Amino acid sequence: MTEILVSRILNALLKKGFIEDRTHHSMMWFAHNGRKTNIHTWFSYGRKKADDSLLRLIARELGVTRKELLEFVECTLSEDAYAALLMARGYLRRS
Repeated sequence: MTEILVSRILNALLKKGFIEDRTHHSMMWFAHNGRKTNIHTWFSYGRKKADDSLLRLIARELGVTRKELLEFVECTLSEDAYAALLMARGYLRRS
C-alpha cells in the first residue's frame, strides 16, 4: 500500500502550474498559458496522508494514471510533459 503525505502532493502541484483556492477545502486548479483550466482536485485540511484509493481518485481528477501521478509528485514528470499528456488525451486544447 502506498501512502504519500498530502503536503508533498500539494507542493508538487504548486510547483507545476497549479494554483490554490482556499475555501473549506484546498482546491487546486491547473493553470496553463496563464489561464485557469477545468482540471482540478481538492484536499480536506484534516487529511495528512493519501492512500492508494485517494491517489487513484486524485489521478482521475487530474487526467493521469496513478503511476503518472506518482511520477508527477517525484518530479520525473514535468509541467510541460503533463500539459502534453492532457492535450493528447483531449483535456486541454493546443494554444
